[in-house]
Amino acid sequence: RRAGGHGLARGRVGRRALSLEVRTIAKHGVPPSECYEDAARMGVLKRDGMQIAALAQLDRLHDTLRGYTRAPAVEARARAPVPIFGGWLSSALGLAGDASSRLAPRPTEPPPVRGLYLHGGVGCGKTFVMDLFFACSTVADAEKRRVHFHAFMLDVHKAMHARRADADPLGEVAAEIGRSTKLLCFDEFQVTDIADALVMARLFSALFDAGTVVVATSNRPPRDLYLNGLQRDLFVPFIGELERCCAVHDLDSPTDYRLLQDSTLQAMRTYIFPLGPEADALVRKLWRRLAKGDETVDMVMQLRGRELHVPRASPHAAVARFDFDELCARPLGAEDFLALAAAFHTLFVSGVPRMTSADVNRARRFITLIDALYERRVKLVVTAAAPPDELYTAGPNSSDEAFAFDRAASRLNEMQSRDYLTAATRQASLTHGVEREAALLFEQRRGLQKAQVQKLWDRYDVDGDGVIGAPELLLLMEDLRERASGHRNVLPEELKSMMARLDRDGSGTIEEREFFDYFEGRSMGKVARRWLGREQDTT
Repeated sequence: RRAGGHGLARGRVGRRALSLEVRTIAKHGVPPSECYEDAARMGVLKRDGMQIAALAQLDRLHDTLRGYTRAPAVEARARAPVPIFGGWLSSALGLAGDASSRLAPRPTEPPPVRGLYLHGGVGCGKTFVMDLFFACSTVADAEKRRVHFHAFMLDVHKAMHARRADADPLGEVAAEIGRSTKLLCFDEFQVTDIADALVMARLFSALFDAGTVVVATSNRPPRDLYLNGLQRDLFVPFIGELERCCAVHDLDSPTDYRLLQDSTLQAMRTYIFPLGPEADALVRKLWRRLAKGDETVDMVMQLRGRELHVPRASPHAAVARFDFDELCARPLGAEDFLALAAAFHTLFVSGVPRMTSADVNRARRFITLIDALYERRVKLVVTAAAPPDELYTAGPNSSDEAFAFDRAASRLNEMQSRDYLTAATRQASLTHGVEREAALLFEQRRGLQKAQVQKLWDRYDVDGDGVIGAPELLLLMEDLRERASGHRNVLPEELKSMMARLDRDGSGTIEEREFFDYFEGRSMGKVARRWLGREQDTT
């Protein structure tokens, strides 16, 4: 659900965000190191000295946060709008200020509760120990959040877009996150372009001021963030701010634990190389099996007023197929890939080539795609020119991409494992099914069948009382408008008109029979056009 119509997702952490292993061993209120040691004694995991050292830091933070309340002055700052900074931040974000100045002076003393910044190589277990800490934390569920960088930044940009008429959209968004979030666990902290650098610097400074405790994981130490980035000197002051508010811990384990899992590449055949007729034949065979005889169609998904083309999809089976260039040679980003992850439980990507620093844009999109699919536990079938570790050759000045591609290669290896595929199948049936089916309903070009209308009804009869009232109808209209126009603004008169159209007996609510009478046989595209006033609805 979205809170207040501003576009900032308030959902904290779903089952899909924490691994099955973490959910199995974590105990609420128990120090994370104790849960870790219990699991090691039972043979669930292998003890690792570097992970144990990181857990000692997390234990201290766990104890400090027990009963944590922000001081009155900090609480007041959390509830106040964030002031507009002068200088480069303001100018870059379209706000007031002198472009020649720098970041406003910041406090030099550490906050009452310092967070923790965990960094280390791929597969060392930093996300695992952070997630274990999060699951054990006694901070109320409504006041803690665990989120991946891409999803977090999308939430922030959507919320800023919804508040674009305000004097200071980012300030309002930062203030809201600060008010509602005492603990923010942030996976894959990274900065890749100047726009994100500016937003993150101001946003996190505001969160620290509000008393929000941040725990982050990253592949690199703070001093190497945004290395070789455009105008990096403007970002450097924030590094000091980050180190002031978060203790920095190097989790440099020599073992990549993803490679210890059952990486049955040949048995599972989800990563197929080299390219050629044999690989193509295997993919066609696997596609027929997963599509279960369903028709393969061309789809267009609506994302905030723009279209995402899916050239080959089996909507009922929830699988889709792309060539590499259809995803990575086009101007697509995290929002597009997360939308695909929400709509399909399996994605096929054919023809992944070897890449060098000359292919940096395609490489970056491929990294973002892998991150999005991995985070949502989506299964991936790939045909590639080489094994994951040999797909990218870095140039002399491409250390950022080399770091990121190492992570992507590690994840590609894990995504072939039996453990990952089993967990992904379980996730698809338990946690993704409702979201995925609902997302696909909005893309139907044909009239909705009775079973699909039932899914739509189940989604929007939020309180389960057997009728749809005005707030629930408003939610449906907002979802339609966001897909068609990129915003969620629905006028009161539009809501009143649609309620009158569907509520044929004038009871003030929409009964199930009235809902089915209206939607059955109609495509959601036609419904959207009629509801948004582009076609006359005479029925």
